[in-house]
Amino acid sequence: MTVRWIKPASALLLSPFLLSLGGCSGGGSSDGGSSSSSSSSSGGSSSSSGAVAYCANLPQATSLIGQPGFTTNTPDNGGISGLTLGGVQGAVAVYSNPASPSVSPITYVADTANNRILGFGGIPKGINTTAANFIIGQSTASDQTPGTGPEGGNPIKFANPSKISTANVSGHAYVTVADSGNNRVLIWNKPPMGNTAPDVVVGQPDFTHASANQPNATPSAAGLDHPTAAVITSGGQLVVVDKSNNRVLIWNKVPTENGTPADLEQGQVATDTTGATTCTANTGTAGYCFTTNVPSIDQFNGTTNILAMRQPSDAWTDGSNLLVTDTGNNRVLYWTSVPGTMNQLPDNLLGATQFGSYNPAGGAGTQNFNAPWGVASNGTNVFVADAGNNRIMEFQAYVTTPRNGPAANDVFGQKDFTHITQNDPDQNGAVGDQHFNPATNGVTAGTMSSPQGLYVDAASNILLVSDNANSRVLGFPASAGVDGTESYIPCSP
Repeated sequence: MTVRWIKPASALLLSPFLLSLGGCSGGGSSDGGSSSSSSSSSGGSSSSSGAVAYCANLPQATSLIGQPGFTTNTPDNGGISGLTLGGVQGAVAVYSNPASPSVSPITYVADTANNRILGFGGIPKGINTTAANFIIGQSTASDQTPGTGPEGGNPIKFANPSKISTANVSGHAYVTVADSGNNRVLIWNKPPMGNTAPDVVVGQPDFTHASANQPNATPSAAGLDHPTAAVITSGGQLVVVDKSNNRVLIWNKVPTENGTPADLEQGQVATDTTGATTCTANTGTAGYCFTTNVPSIDQFNGTTNILAMRQPSDAWTDGSNLLVTDTGNNRVLYWTSVPGTMNQLPDNLLGATQFGSYNPAGGAGTQNFNAPWGVASNGTNVFVADAGNNRIMEFQAYVTTPRNGPAANDVFGQKDFTHITQNDPDQNGAVGDQHFNPATNGVTAGTMSSPQGLYVDAASNILLVSDNANSRVLGFPASAGVDGTESYIPCSP
């Protein structure tokens, strides 16, 4: 049951209405709200004194994976099973076979904390009550032990897997997993429909090694250190976000052999005293190619900016556009085409107005981020999981004006662009519903806590959010974001 806040005609009286869980949750606060002496024609509830019930205008999720209801957030609620999640760090993936459009798609969820991948039949609708069709990486639905694999009958094991993604390259389907704790990326040459082994590993020489920066424990074109995202473009390039090495690596074609070194690097190319790069590709040229992993912000060399990154987390591409969340620098990098040279300066930025600009504390509002993690697009709009601000920001166009840090148009998880508290349904800046005693935990269909992964699809108008700290995946209509102008709306009974 959700408690609604009533703002009566007299500001001296607070009268709670007890209503069933509906389209909005939480309530008003001293920072906003409106009142009326009669019932609202738009459906607001009214008390006998003529007060109208108003709710914080939070977009409401319509589907859910990982919890028995929208008001719980316990990890592995009720015990580890094919229904529960321990924590979801990266984006989910949806695979639909173009050759069999009538066959239900598969939704893959990387259950990071439980070291496994869950495969559900169909795109989630409503509260999911059906266990995963299959589990990759564990022998039973109650297992969660990490490993590398093969092990104990498992063809593959994981250690804190992050983003999972699918790709179609000239009719050939791939699935990739950033197996973060094992410092590797796994590639399936066709989408797995059960607990099957991947075909190729990069970042490691084989499927049994797991140390960072193989083979020499220092950065190279072949090693990885806690990768958190891997995507394959429609043109067949592999893009890997190598988070702890503060860089993005690019393979010009999908690797077919284990341990294949990357062709290009973004964010770490060393320069000489004139600002010229010491190498242009992975050709074995002497110098500093692929051997540094310094976290930094872009450096101006007197002529142009030299790109640098700090703890990047996610990548999204449609084969031409490439988006990367440069999390530690509180910005999103945007290339109009996948880079074809070493350390190619992006075409534009979100979250910053110019290259070389760095706000370590982050920010809020319509133009700033605080630890942005996930990024995705439906081909028109760009969605950013602003994890530190507990919200999803929607930009209703790609960045068209160079380096201007455009403002977001809509937001999910908050009623406007100034509120940032996690699980704050009444938007009073405190976790839970603090207008009443006792307070709730604040978890509703409209709140978030450290959202990190995003998947969006234009055809189905769905936005899937990996709500990490709430141990769940939320599904919203992608068009449900609010612009903050109607921060409170009449509650529906």
